[in-house]
Amino acid sequence: MELQGKTAIVTGSARGIGEGIAVAMAREGANVVINSRKEQDCVATVEKIRADGGKAIAIAADVAKEDQVIAMVTETVKQFGRVDILVNNAGIESPPMLLKDIPEEIWDRTLSVNLKGVFFCCKAVIPPMMDQGKGKIVNVSSVAGVRMTFFGGANYTASKYGVIGLTNHLAWELADSHINVNAIAPGAVLTPLAEQGTTQEYRDMTTKRLIPLGRWCTIDDLGNAAVFLASDRADMITGQVLAVDGGALTGFGEDLRPVIRQRMADMQASHDAKH
Repeated sequence: MELQGKTAIVTGSARGIGEGIAVAMAREGANVVINSRKEQDCVATVEKIRADGGKAIAIAADVAKEDQVIAMVTETVKQFGRVDILVNNAGIESPPMLLKDIPEEIWDRTLSVNLKGVFFCCKAVIPPMMDQGKGKIVNVSSVAGVRMTFFGGANYTASKYGVIGLTNHLAWELADSHINVNAIAPGAVLTPLAEQGTTQEYRDMTTKRLIPLGRWCTIDDLGNAAVFLASDRADMITGQVLAVDGGALTGFGEDLRPVIRQRMADMQASHDAKH
């Protein structure tokens, strides 16, 4: 098992991507803290992990509130004796709107959870990780933090760019403490919520236009990436952004490839004719 005996906090892990990451880490032997703002929301994930023979506890905390984050980390150390892995997954989206129409409270709430929450959680785990002489921090950003979001607003894009900037800075700052800090940038992910909120026609259309590998990411895809970055196999990887997006960041989907390939063939034929 990749993470045997290690302790991981996965924020926003009651459902969706966070749940998938938490389950994957438990499967690899980690003791996992399941987190959400309400403890009752975590029960199903905790029970799922325990039913598979894993170890998990629920700790409620709003990551946008520093006192609650400190209490979560303190309780984790009390329960398991250490914290080896932090996965900053908790995040929110808001209805897509133009920048000129975004209310200040929506902007502030998005940045508070998606960016300030990462700051609070990292700040809280750094001292115990330093005491241990090692740690792994995995921040869940988005392809929106590398390019932009097609499906949300500028508030979401700004928050996810911030996560990647924070990741890079912390990786440098914490390297001599042997704390690795990396980010995952998911593309379109087929969570239960996404499946309910989109039609098959829409998913097929976005896949054809945006995803060269021909499908949306699964929760397991994200779990596998997080386990790798949290494992000893990634000891020499820090300050990196691992895009789990089916190739979406290449910028070329299925409908563009034939055009580009034909142009290349035409150029080669023209070159051959001249020579």
